[in-house]
Amino acid sequence: MPPALQSSDDESGGESIPFNEPEEDLPATKKATEDEDEDESSEEGEDVYVVEKIMGHEFAKDGTLLLQVKWKGYENPEDQTLEPEDNLVEGAEEVVREYFSLIGGRPEKPSKKRKSVTASTPTRGTAPSKRSKTSRASESNETPEMENNVADWVPKTKNWDSQVKSVDTIMRDPPTGGLFVYLTWNNDKKAKVSIQQAYEKCPQKMLVFYEQHLVFKDA
Repeated sequence: MPPALQSSDDESGGESIPFNEPEEDLPATKKATEDEDEDESSEEGEDVYVVEKIMGHEFAKDGTLLLQVKWKGYENPEDQTLEPEDNLVEGAEEVVREYFSLIGGRPEKPSKKRKSVTASTPTRGTAPSKRSKTSRASESNETPEMENNVADWVPKTKNWDSQVKSVDTIMRDPPTGGLFVYLTWNNDKKAKVSIQQAYEKCPQKMLVFYEQHLVFKDA
């Protein structure tokens, strides 16, 4: 006898074919994942700078007040930057207010009126300017070694009022916390001295500096 034929049920009784999701859905899911990764990486890459302290100030030619900012986490003085006051109103208002309180109020750019008042001070304050021509001639004969060491050059005289052209600014040294005065001499050399030394050697110039930067109220 011929062998019995297998039924159609036996033929279809094999393993079922698995169901696969349409492949067209996969690219959209992959793209969404990539977008999330890009968002996370962009958030991690953004640096946040925090104002730790105001070290000093100066005025731009247009009269804008520029504050010298020490950023939190950056101890190198070279990392300090000059920022317009308006840029620090949000986020660093308390630090700015503390600095203004320390120097006696918000500084104002010296006006022509204040300069004329300074020029009309007693003879004691203006007399040294007559001697500046003589001192300038003698300073031009300094040795080459002193010419190269500009930052540390100071006059040999006991009183510097006649030698100081201007008091540029007062800044705090981050490592020590001490205050230092930056001076420009009549020969256009510059120096950095301690504030105690400036008070002792050039008190009149320091007084003029404070008069120019303090805010006076009418009596």
